[in-house]
Amino acid sequence: MTDKPVNVGGPDDSTSTTWLDRVRSGEPGAWESFANLYAPLIYHWCQRCGLQAADAADIGQDVFRAVLAAIGSFRRQGSGSFRGWLRVITRNKVRDLLRERQKVPGAGGGNDQHLVQIAVDSDPGSDDTPDPEEERILYCRALELVLADHREETREVFMRVVVDRQDPSAVAADLGLSINAVYLIKSRVLRRLRDEFRELLDPGSG
Repeated sequence: MTDKPVNVGGPDDSTSTTWLDRVRSGEPGAWESFANLYAPLIYHWCQRCGLQAADAADIGQDVFRAVLAAIGSFRRQGSGSFRGWLRVITRNKVRDLLRERQKVPGAGGGNDQHLVQIAVDSDPGSDDTPDPEEERILYCRALELVLADHREETREVFMRVVVDRQDPSAVAADLGLSINAVYLIKSRVLRRLRDEFRELLDPGSG
């Protein structure tokens, strides 16, 4: 596999065109990249609200359908971010599911009422204060998407040097590379991670 950019922007992409504009315009690959990045985070929010894995997966589908339908009208207001908007949609979908179940005899009863309260108390959409666990999930997922489009050698160098913090000289010798090649690989991957996902990872914009 040859190293290639993650398919977020098209050939005419410019710094004035944000990822949100690309998703809104239906640019090939933009929605897929967005959904691939945010799916683990939505799942995390659902688990915080007390949902089981199957319910969290269903809610994720509902959230993406809602986002796809409404993303054209999203406008950032004040300090609010897209990520905050996404948290609110997730919270509301969770509450809708649990309250709907309360209406069905034998479908959960008091337990679902308890989960509704958890959803309120664990509200992931209360503000835009960065959450370390949320940031970790997004960065790990973005890195996974970037590395998936690189050769195995590139992935191994980056993981060993940056993630595992191994000595670059030892990694270079082990893989039969020059130390300069190791540093170039590290720099190239970090640059692509920053360039292609900066707006999505920044809590003030994404």
